[in-house]
Amino acid sequence: MDWAPKAAESSFFDTQLTAQIPGTSELFTAPNGLIYEISGSDRDAPLKVYMDKTATGGSLLTPVKTYKLDWSGAKRVWSNGKRIFVIDDDNTVNVFEQTAPVTGDGTISLITTLPRNSKLNEIIDAADVWMVGQVIYTLSADGTIAHRTYLETGTSTGGTKPFLDYTVTDKTGLSGVTQAWSPGPHALNTISLTSDPDTTGRVSKYTTGPFTVVNDDVTTGVIGDVMADTAACLADPDPDVVPYFGTPPTVESDLPTAQEPTDTAEPQPSNTVTGKFTLGNGQPAAGLQVTVTAADVVTGSESPNGAKEPVLGTATTATDGSWSLTLPSTLPTAVQRALDENRGSLNLNATTTGTTSSGVAVLGVDALVAVPPRSPALRAASDDEASAIAETIDDGHSVPLVPNTVDDAAAADPTPEQERRSLAAQAETDPNATDDRTPTWQSDRGVLAVDYNPYRVGGKDVSGEKVTARDSGTCDTVRLKKSSKIKYTVVGEAHANWDAKATFEYDDTMNSSIDIAINSNGDWKLGGSKQVSHETGVSTGYANKGSYYARQYKVPIEYNKYKHQRICFGTVRATWYTIEAGRYKVPSGGSVGKVGKNVAHKDGSRNYGKSPRSHRAKVEPGTYFQLTRKKSAKFGNAVNFMGVALGVTTGYDRSHKQKITMGNRTSAKHLIWGKNGPVSDKPGVFYSN
Repeated sequence: MDWAPKAAESSFFDTQLTAQIPGTSELFTAPNGLIYEISGSDRDAPLKVYMDKTATGGSLLTPVKTYKLDWSGAKRVWSNGKRIFVIDDDNTVNVFEQTAPVTGDGTISLITTLPRNSKLNEIIDAADVWMVGQVIYTLSADGTIAHRTYLETGTSTGGTKPFLDYTVTDKTGLSGVTQAWSPGPHALNTISLTSDPDTTGRVSKYTTGPFTVVNDDVTTGVIGDVMADTAACLADPDPDVVPYFGTPPTVESDLPTAQEPTDTAEPQPSNTVTGKFTLGNGQPAAGLQVTVTAADVVTGSESPNGAKEPVLGTATTATDGSWSLTLPSTLPTAVQRALDENRGSLNLNATTTGTTSSGVAVLGVDALVAVPPRSPALRAASDDEASAIAETIDDGHSVPLVPNTVDDAAAADPTPEQERRSLAAQAETDPNATDDRTPTWQSDRGVLAVDYNPYRVGGKDVSGEKVTARDSGTCDTVRLKKSSKIKYTVVGEAHANWDAKATFEYDDTMNSSIDIAINSNGDWKLGGSKQVSHETGVSTGYANKGSYYARQYKVPIEYNKYKHQRICFGTVRATWYTIEAGRYKVPSGGSVGKVGKNVAHKDGSRNYGKSPRSHRAKVEPGTYFQLTRKKSAKFGNAVNFMGVALGVTTGYDRSHKQKITMGNRTSAKHLIWGKNGPVSDKPGVFYSN
């Protein structure tokens, strides 16, 4: 819905209402909410008319009438309501009359055929054609928009004589524009496609007579065929009215004023880390040796023999599968250096191996984040900084053991074609960001079957088989870097709807927790996360964007693929692969950060109405609200590395924040609401209405 089709500050939002038609059908629209379906399969009703009644609570495709006219072979059809123009496969352009253009239930009959001339050829050869009243617009393949007036006169025999007035060129040289339409007179929108999913489907707004740019970035992510319900006249809406669709929303009178999250129940730094390992069916895996190593000490991992991960201790799983380990009070020098460079957060790996009763090797890998209390980063930090560091603690996971059957061939990098078939690549190329969770199990070569079972080995399900320990004594974990790549990664988003501006700040000191993917059986499983933080000092993000602006933000992070082996007394007990984040790293000639996908579909009155009342709050006119505490929401499918999708959670602090600044309009409340909870508790991210 285009709330203000002539205005630069326009709300262009998704009504979230959909309908389906057969894949063999095609659609065109006419004014007054009429939608015509040309059926390619229904011989009894080849032409159907519907009316869009969603604005009054009805159906998007409310049936009106069916006709016997068969236009299934037409090259293009468009209408101004009273007239319907059909280009046949031989380039004949027939003009039909709809006697009931308001209701769509009249008689449709052929009244004339357009004479073939150069002006008609412009229409036939156009990339897109649309109509406003008597004016026919065309978009040419070279990016030229032009129009001409369609006229009719009567003949001496009572017929209709059509002709096209002279052609007026409105604009030339529009790059990447593939479609255009008019919401009404003297207003025009275009869609531009690019190879970048973050910018493709960009809608730009113009006015005609003269042709003027009104807003070059109304929204992005609009793809497919666009058909508009063209109005006979246009008027700007009242600027003091908050945009809505259908019935104006009811706003509570006693909403609290937004306040930042409280400091209750903050995690406390500790030298102790915990976890739990289970069988594949969730039952405890007792009596297994757990080895905890430092994850960020990778010097020499590119060498042919790899590098050993420093062992920080071992533990044994209890009868309930749980384990606990107290880290050394004095860490090895290399580990302490990695801890300091990561701003007080220590990334750890906890691994265990075993064998099922039928002889199948199994492996458990858990990625953890600890914050030792004697860290120099903590001692030097302010109270707010210390709280932000403590928020990165991530342990206590329950991790199932997985068959350990992978080899080098099964873990080879996917081919480009294989990667394109993966769910991760499909999510990356989709211009519309979603809240879909990142799949726990993934293939980097395609899509896993619906009934995929990682515990089926040799035709047998081993998920419930008893497991005995495979590790014993002193074991080494060796890591070898296989490949690396810099990928732009979603680290947050900000929202500003009516009379507001959005800001998202992300300092490259980093403060994000990024999923780790583990390959033990030939496919990839998410298993814990890695905290990525460091000190450099470049700020990035966007500020005061909007109104009606909501975008993700992405930064360049280097990702690495590693091969790991557990070696005990010279014998390889387990082999597995991981994909994990490295450091913030700007590629040569690349951006320090860039705006990502459009997420404005999460804002607006309809979403506000669906939100829990306890999540809502107001922000006073002329003030701002920002999140600089607690963790953000988890952004699923935040990055695709070689066909594997990872999720990201960013911690808010003084250098990483989501902010909204309100305008001074007082005619309505400025409303926000948290995704995961009240904005004063742990909202994760907040939306705007």
